[in-house]
Amino acid sequence: MRLDLHTHSRHSPDSRLDPRDIVRQARALGLDGIALTDHNAIAGVKDAKEYAKEFEGFVVLGAIEVSTTEGHILGYGVKELIPRDLTPQETVEQIAAQGGVAVAAHPYRFWSGLGERVTLDTPFAVYEVQNARTSRRGNGRATDLAAQGGKGRTGGSDGHFIDEIGRAVTVLDERLQKEDDILQSLAGRRTDVAGVNRGPRATMRYVPKSVVEWMGRGFRRI
Repeated sequence: MRLDLHTHSRHSPDSRLDPRDIVRQARALGLDGIALTDHNAIAGVKDAKEYAKEFEGFVVLGAIEVSTTEGHILGYGVKELIPRDLTPQETVEQIAAQGGVAVAAHPYRFWSGLGERVTLDTPFAVYEVQNARTSRRGNGRATDLAAQGGKGRTGGSDGHFIDEIGRAVTVLDERLQKEDDILQSLAGRRTDVAGVNRGPRATMRYVPKSVVEWMGRGFRRI
């Protein structure tokens, strides 16, 4: 079972994708599901889940990417909005209170990763180790950190454009239909990853866009 567990729709400030187009593209690529992880927003999840009903067996996880005081955290299985700008510890606690699974997003990314110290100091069971918008070095360091700490691993495209969807995925050995079962697999560290790293061409697309958006926000992180 292959799931892109990191995607962004028009409900994120840095993407224009319709949630339905993300579902359609993932299905066309042969994926078994996605998580819609919009920045500090969950409004698109309902549309994605409704549209996914047209594709038998396709799963959409309710999810979010939360901006904390230190960097970004992915929350899977959340049903209510989690406030931004809490500490990582507080954010993980809020995700857990909803029965969700908190994951350290791209820990070594300069713009929005938590960094090694904060990642280690926060009670994550899982790290994102294969992010298609992260460099090979960043993904490699995250992979090593997860291995050293016995943590679970996830992968996702971090897709903001339609052609980025599916470029990195989380792999499960069994086909699961229920969201709770997938969450248990994540928390139980029963996942693998596959996909690509950010190469030179993607860097030329990603970095200027990020800098311009960062300046437009008054030098404030998403």
